[in-house]
Amino acid sequence: MIKRWQLASFDRQLALELAQEIGISPLLAALLCARGCTTSQDIHDTLDDGALADPFLMKDMDKAVQRLQQAMDERERVVIYGDYDADGVTSTAMLYTFLADKGMPVSFYIPQRLGEGYGLNKAALDTLSREGTDLIITVDNGVSAVEEIAYANSLGMDVVVTDHHQPQETLPQAVAVVDPHRADDESPYKDLCGAGVTLKLLMALTDGWSQFYRVAPYCDLAAVGTVGDSVPLTGENRRIVLRGLQQMTVMSRPGLSEILELGRGERPDSAKLAFTAVPCINATGRMGSPDRAVRLLTHQYNEQAQILARELKADNARRKEVERDIFQAAAEKVEASPALRYARVIVVEGEDWHLGVVGIVAAKLVERFGKPCFVLSSLEDGTCRGSGRSVEGFDMFQAVHGCRELLVRYGGHPMAAGLTVKQEDLDLLREKLNDMARELYPVMPVPTLELDCALKPGAVTAKTIQELQPLEPCGMGNPQPLFAIMGATLRGVQPLGSNHAHCRLLCEVDGSPLECVYFRMSPRDFPYRPGTMLDLAVNTQLNSYPRGKGFDFLIRDVKPSALDVEAVIAGEALYEKHRRAEPLSEEELESLTPSREQFGQLYRLLSKPGPWPVSEPLALLAQLGDCGMDCGKLLVGLDVLEERGLIFREGATWQVLPHPQKVDLNASPCIPGQGRREGESHEIWTQTE
Repeated sequence: MIKRWQLASFDRQLALELAQEIGISPLLAALLCARGCTTSQDIHDTLDDGALADPFLMKDMDKAVQRLQQAMDERERVVIYGDYDADGVTSTAMLYTFLADKGMPVSFYIPQRLGEGYGLNKAALDTLSREGTDLIITVDNGVSAVEEIAYANSLGMDVVVTDHHQPQETLPQAVAVVDPHRADDESPYKDLCGAGVTLKLLMALTDGWSQFYRVAPYCDLAAVGTVGDSVPLTGENRRIVLRGLQQMTVMSRPGLSEILELGRGERPDSAKLAFTAVPCINATGRMGSPDRAVRLLTHQYNEQAQILARELKADNARRKEVERDIFQAAAEKVEASPALRYARVIVVEGEDWHLGVVGIVAAKLVERFGKPCFVLSSLEDGTCRGSGRSVEGFDMFQAVHGCRELLVRYGGHPMAAGLTVKQEDLDLLREKLNDMARELYPVMPVPTLELDCALKPGAVTAKTIQELQPLEPCGMGNPQPLFAIMGATLRGVQPLGSNHAHCRLLCEVDGSPLECVYFRMSPRDFPYRPGTMLDLAVNTQLNSYPRGKGFDFLIRDVKPSALDVEAVIAGEALYEKHRRAEPLSEEELESLTPSREQFGQLYRLLSKPGPWPVSEPLALLAQLGDCGMDCGKLLVGLDVLEERGLIFREGATWQVLPHPQKVDLNASPCIPGQGRREGESHEIWTQTE
């Protein structure tokens, strides 16, 4: 899948001046300039690790504190109503621990993802009422629960809402609604997640909110929730995660230390939270009972924490297996159906696909096919239910909202959405989604890779990489630096890992050797041949190998140097238009049809020893050189050669079938406009002897 590379621009002289003024490295100054920091104050604000703003600037925070204080004084029964994802679980664990330490009779309730779904529900409220609950405090949910909170009030229960989602026009009739996105909220930072709002509540309850250290024991959980909810790691979120990572080194929370597998004094980073702790916590909600994750994070006994940690890890391993199976099944369905593969929006469904992982599978399909994808599960009740993920620039919520008359329920935001549709309406939904996409996005958005700056690898040392550490913690809104290395000549590919699932690229840049690690790319699947000049998008990573430079270049993307990416994108879009059987102009028909000579060059190239991966036409374009064959013609050419029996797919690669005589390619139904251009003499032959 081709990605558009967007290389940031910045004032090099200004970067040098700022580096001298502030006392930071020129590379760090260049990165910050590329990200919009053009003054020393901008840089100070970006890297600041100071205090959080006054929590009482948040609307209704005073009311929330007053009601909670009343509950403490009167020993009321309090229930924390959370959510099953990492943000909701950590928010619940934070507030539960805080109130339990105060000696309050407090408990928590986490709804089941599959049985109850997100947020408050009346059945749960009935249960809590029967148990004698006086006060419900929602964390990471509640701002849209107008009807449910009115019902709770009718049962004699008060509700305090703490949330970070966008409110509807009408706020619920709760004692307090604390949400930075309220229209009348005056707090300065709006990107907090649920755990961040909960931390602000704890600060307000300590009567010493300006003393960050008073809530330090809870910052570790707030950090996990912040990273897990993919909110921007800027401003107050960055400070929360910094403090949380520091708190983790104390290892005061046995359960968290267990799932992070921390040794005493080890310093975790945001990546370890994102790829270790968050998936384990989320897996409990996806695969089983999410309350176990709260118990893990609140246990003070190592033995119990170890048992629960093993359960969470087992859930996560099972989640990975189920996810892998569903992804493989979904991808095969898409590949086997041109109607799915070449649609503007992919909607793929399967029978009883696990609803806990369909969103993750949708994200993986977006990465593979480069377009918005919905993954739905056909259920026994006659509905299809699932999730979608988008590419930047395509508003997924707008798309599903436009199909609302076909849907049982739906919700979401521009990059993700969930929906339920009756099975008999599924084909109509698929059609309408694609009709809307055609009307709203005549040119569909494509994935874009944002690069900070170009790098001369020969000038990079471990010290250079170490000087970038002030950017940590990296994540959403503050990504790990991504560099472009242009014009690297490939010299060889070496296997890495016990099963050769990864590889090392041996390159040369300006006469100097360069090695890069490419994870999840086996040497067998790497499509480019030695001698090809490549552009590389890379991250950097420090290491402690006994031999080596002390750092690695890690490959994120590869493309042939001097490739006209926009022409490739346009050619691929035109080819997909042809495969959807949409009307093409005569000019478009002509631009998609390879000449006799181009067919010959393509066939001769494929006849050389491979591999030539089916999914990597850019490698073929790089080898074809300046023959006038663009991406659209190449894809058509492959279709024609395959249909005529000259090539075939074996696994993930193209193989050539030797043919004893000439073959009339012009007779192939894969030629664009075939049957509509009678009278034209456009004979295409290729010698295949």
